[in-house]
Amino acid sequence: MERGALCAICGGPALPAYTCMLCGSIVCSKDFVPEKGLCRRCAAKAGR
Repeated sequence: MERGALCAICGGPALPAYTCMLCGSIVCSKDFVPEKGLCRRCAAKAGR
């Protein structure tokens, strides 16, 4: 059974839940950048 989690960025349900490869945060699909395997925050920092 899949266990629900809350997104570290928006606070909404993270179903499915993704884990950022850089910071380890659990995030929802809208706050995850699958091409980079990063959350939206880390992806923005990496783009600088």
